[in-house]
Amino acid sequence: MNFFYDIIFVTIWHYLSFRIIILPDSLAFYREDKRNNSLYFLKKEKFYEKILKIKKWKDKIPQFVMKNGFSKEKIKNFNLEYLKKFIAETYRAEIDHLICCFSVPFLFLLNNLKNIKLSCIMSGLIILGNLPCMLIQRYNRFRIRRICLKLKLRDKQTPKLNTK
Repeated sequence: MNFFYDIIFVTIWHYLSFRIIILPDSLAFYREDKRNNSLYFLKKEKFYEKILKIKKWKDKIPQFVMKNGFSKEKIKNFNLEYLKKFIAETYRAEIDHLICCFSVPFLFLLNNLKNIKLSCIMSGLIILGNLPCMLIQRYNRFRIRRICLKLKLRDKQTPKLNTK
């Protein structure tokens, strides 16, 4: 294969990945985290902030939102159901980018290991294009989970009015 065919292959792979991962209800991707420890999520956040310096570059990466899609640019409200949907969307996006990275071994196979230089360049571009997006999704998920824990704790502490 050559560069032109590699570009076509990667484009089709990414398109199919995106089409497959879109489900009518993204809450299918929501998983309740068993850790009810805000400190755990805070430690993960700090790793991304201090080691990866994610706050400096995460807003520079563009996001694609389909018409009537779910934007993950900003948290619009602090309703638990909305935050669960946001978490589900971070899972969906991370899985999509991960599937895109799975095209890397196929590039080497399609190039018959003859054009190793082209395969390495294309693989590097695929990983450089998808890995930051996956890191952003994880970072945001840790932050949102911590917010959810605070909201749940607040709701438990708020006295319920007896309406009898």
